[in-house]
Amino acid sequence: MTLKKIALYKLAILAVLMVSLVLSYIPDKPWQTPAADIATQNFHTIEFDDQGEPHDAKQWQGLQARLRQSGNAQQELIIFIHGWHHNAVSTDENFIAFQNFYQQMAQSDKQRNLIGLYIGWRGDKYDPFWLDGSDDAESMVEPLDFPTIFQRKTVASRIGKQGMSQLLDALDAEISAGYLQRYTVIGHSLGGAVALHASKDRIRQAIIDKRENPNLFILLNPAVNVDEYKPLDTLLSIDRQKPAMVVLQSKGDYALKEAFRWMKDGQRAMGNSWAITHDVARCPRADCSRTDFLPPAMLKHDAIPGCAMTLGTSGWKIRARLQSRTNVQTCPDANMQAVWVLSVTDDIINGHNGILTPDHAIALSEIMGLIDHYRNQIPVSAVTEVPAGQPTEAELVLPSEAGSQQEPEPMPESTAESTNSRDENPPVTAPVDKSVEPSAAPTDEPTVEPSAESIKQNDGIVVEPTTAR
Repeated sequence: MTLKKIALYKLAILAVLMVSLVLSYIPDKPWQTPAADIATQNFHTIEFDDQGEPHDAKQWQGLQARLRQSGNAQQELIIFIHGWHHNAVSTDENFIAFQNFYQQMAQSDKQRNLIGLYIGWRGDKYDPFWLDGSDDAESMVEPLDFPTIFQRKTVASRIGKQGMSQLLDALDAEISAGYLQRYTVIGHSLGGAVALHASKDRIRQAIIDKRENPNLFILLNPAVNVDEYKPLDTLLSIDRQKPAMVVLQSKGDYALKEAFRWMKDGQRAMGNSWAITHDVARCPRADCSRTDFLPPAMLKHDAIPGCAMTLGTSGWKIRARLQSRTNVQTCPDANMQAVWVLSVTDDIINGHNGILTPDHAIALSEIMGLIDHYRNQIPVSAVTEVPAGQPTEAELVLPSEAGSQQEPEPMPESTAESTNSRDENPPVTAPVDKSVEPSAAPTDEPTVEPSAESIKQNDGIVVEPTTAR
């Protein structure tokens, strides 16, 4: 091949690259325009630009008008923050999946008076067509697209510290004024980074001030390294009733686990590090009363109050890790952490993008019900600060828990290996009967896919599990 032909080939490749970048450019603009009846709708969108500023002030004004319309203090917000590759366009997979997720919760929890809020931002600036695997949950080419995450992670942190933090301030004001009972924030991937940077200072300050926190932050497979999390790792819950933040990291999320090692040698995602406090697995055949698949050491561990908690409706078992890190030496220690970091089996969260399924909606409804139950059971006078390792009567113990008060013993190496070092990654726990398919959300209604315009007064849409990116 002559030098002239080589030069032509290089020019052709460069031309294709430039054209692809132009064609794949995603503008930094709002995708949702508030309708005239926005104050009557139960599903809202608020979008931020790359500088962390709101795109359209009318989006917040519409939500605020909805909150104040009824003056009902029992209103609750379910908030979702998307991650990499996504935005608030009506056809976005996350946008549709969260609509469905919200509608299922609103239909099953009618007494909660839920309002849905989707947080949109420019999750991608460029998305070259030959590197794109964002439409396929099992894509093998998406890692080629990974360099685009660097700039987007910086933007996610900025939005969290600025726009999202200011929004939470405004929502806190609505709670104080009696127009809102609480909000639950769900952040996925880089959306988890947005949620973390928006919440960690307020979580810490609330604990310092010994103020009860009615809200909950849930991070799903967050694109957050362990150093970003560290300011929260020694905080203890004030009320002993619930953590302020729950992090769920899928054991099958290999892309995220390896991504941080690739970005910085030796760096780890917080959900794949010493930060883990609990393990979550599906009970055999979704029946948590079955013990025939469990080894004796795990049965002994589960029998100790506080070491194992059950979500009976969802069929999930949550196990506290023993000696997972220096300030967590017992199950009560793990349960008193202000942030729970849960290692989750892949049949509950399928890899990095298996989120917002009907099963997850059922589990969240069950968790919120348990939080309300124990919140009502525990008087304000019980809110005291107790050193780690000293359980109190106000500590969360689910009704299904039973057994002796003996000191917990380490679980077998096959399920949970103890370590006091932050430099080691403890193996995960809880074997799962992989021959059994996960239970699906029960429904006899036909699947309906809503549009952005059709979401109004809790239309009761129930959908099949959705894999969201």
